[in-house]
Amino acid sequence: MDGYNVIHAWPPLKRLLGVSLEAARDKLVERLSVYGLVTETDVTVVFDAHHSSAMANAEQDVEGVHVVFTRKGHSADHVIERLAYTATGAGDNLTVATSDRFQSDLVRGMGGAVISAPELERQVIAAEEDLGRRLKRYQ
Repeated sequence: MDGYNVIHAWPPLKRLLGVSLEAARDKLVERLSVYGLVTETDVTVVFDAHHSSAMANAEQDVEGVHVVFTRKGHSADHVIERLAYTATGAGDNLTVATSDRFQSDLVRGMGGAVISAPELERQVIAAEEDLGRRLKRYQ
């Protein structure tokens, strides 16, 4: 998913932008970590790094979430399209969270599934609630 697209689409994260971009990114990754844990799904989030001079993508795993910062001159959309092409070519199931119509059509054309950023937020909230219920059983 395009991290900044999601941050701007989810009201709680958008409000965090008033604190700092890093705080919003960290909270998104934290929430996606819970989602991945509960749903047993591999999660990748891509952030544009337009102002970076890096010649290669920076990638790291944070709390079980694969985080990618794009290299100079590349957009999150470009990286997501490449990841989608690789995954669908390998026969992997793929769901991309985006509200971008062009990217949605492209991913569907490759055989991937697409959900909107608000739908992803609903799924993340459901995963957080599920985890909360699971933890209550052990208290």
